[in-house]
Amino acid sequence: MPQTLITRAHLLSLDPAIGDLPQADILIEADRIARIAPRIDAPHARRIDAAGRLVLPGLINAHIHTWETALRGIGGNWAGLDYFNYFHGRLAPLYTPEDTYLGTLAGAFSQMDAGVTTIFDWCHNNSTPEHTDAAIQALQASGIRAVFGHGTIKPKPRPGERHFSEIPHPVAEIRRLRLGALSDDQARVTLAMAILGPDYATLEVCRQDFRAALDFDLLSSAHAWGRPNRLVPGGYRQLAAEGLLAGRHNVVHANYFEDDEVRLLIDHGASITATPGVEMQFHARRPLSGRVRAAGGLPSIGVDSEVGNKGDMFDLMRTTLLVERMYANQDAFAALAGQASAGAAVGTGGSPIKTTAVRTREVLEWATRGNAAALGMAERIGSLAPGKQADLIMIERSRPHILSTQDPVQAVVSYAQPNDVSLVMIAGEVVKEDGVLRHAGRLDTTALQASAQRLMRESGVPIV
Repeated sequence: MPQTLITRAHLLSLDPAIGDLPQADILIEADRIARIAPRIDAPHARRIDAAGRLVLPGLINAHIHTWETALRGIGGNWAGLDYFNYFHGRLAPLYTPEDTYLGTLAGAFSQMDAGVTTIFDWCHNNSTPEHTDAAIQALQASGIRAVFGHGTIKPKPRPGERHFSEIPHPVAEIRRLRLGALSDDQARVTLAMAILGPDYATLEVCRQDFRAALDFDLLSSAHAWGRPNRLVPGGYRQLAAEGLLAGRHNVVHANYFEDDEVRLLIDHGASITATPGVEMQFHARRPLSGRVRAAGGLPSIGVDSEVGNKGDMFDLMRTTLLVERMYANQDAFAALAGQASAGAAVGTGGSPIKTTAVRTREVLEWATRGNAAALGMAERIGSLAPGKQADLIMIERSRPHILSTQDPVQAVVSYAQPNDVSLVMIAGEVVKEDGVLRHAGRLDTTALQASAQRLMRESGVPIV
């Protein structure tokens, strides 16, 4: 059995029993962590020296649409319905399977390069089985661990066609994948159903989709906001009343949900993933991360789409931290009712807020343990402990922007950048070493850029 020994690491295990170790050796056998201790003798193991570096669980991105990656930098100024009108209405119908493959492969490599070892790839441009197969093949070629969320397209209906909200998820396609390419729930790429849910589908379609996920024993996930225009007015209240929340389910966004609906989801074991970077571009209601935390749940966060926002989890952790603190501080000031200056020392301009609403370690936990739980993989990934998958990253602390950071958790959340990630390991396989992705040559960058240029030219989508 092949062994790898990582030595002299400053370990952030994210495991409550192991904690942080200023100096630790980590022994990996095949795809799993065998042992963690201050010193381990393994004379036949391949050795990786981590002296002066941080080692922690690989980051997990709980919501991303990698198929869109080729079209970065077109949506940074979008508002209203621009995303749906431009991307789903005009760009998505032009995608070929090759476009899907290239975008997905580029997205997966980008995530690994930035220290992400697992993604929930929410693929909702599956107009043909060939598009689906291309996306799966790209994920498998990249080496990333992924939950592939099989979604459905959202075109504007032609005369005589049904609206997408009236069309159940294609069960035959799920069956094909469940019996074929994604039959193994322990494989590096596994299957989930990215369904429409109560905001985007009729009640009858919701009934069929949730029951299908139960029948196939799959995690299901749905975008939902809780706006007045949702197609099932009672939302998840109605689905819970009909017993449809019996399986594993993930909700994305939910910014406009009332507290009782958030509590209902948590009580039914569902997860809620916030995507603050995208949500704050289009919405004024706070992300659900803090509200889930307040309700006793474990928050989950994801990048979402890269068409208008940077897609790395370091950037997302910082955004999440700042947004949550901003809303919490506003609440705290409002509660003081005009006493904002009470207790401030003269000449300091100080703040009456005496505690930090969300701490850096919490956000790191959301990006690891929280996201592993949201994907139903907490027993396998999200922390470093014997028996778990060897999904980990190593972060350098020698560059000027991170040098001399005193607290290792703040170093990761507040200072680290993708180019600080020198090593990425997934299932015991080194996929990035000495700052270089091993399989990046599998991506034809010329073809990727040609794909993007053709899609923009043929769609006529403007840069606004």
